[in-house]
Amino acid sequence: MYSGTLIDDLIKAVERTERLSTAETSQPAEMEYWHAISQNEIAQLESSLAGVA
Repeated sequence: MYSGTLIDDLIKAVERTERLSTAETSQPAEMEYWHAISQNEIAQLESSLAGVA
């Protein structure tokens, strides 16, 4: 039977996921690694779009 707690259960699930994801990525070395990768990908994207406009 429906207990009326679906929204509360979903909110709790999202909060758990956010808490776990921030705990995993809060390490500075890992964040620096992902930042370096994203900067490299942006540079590659920009060079591939040169002359498009």
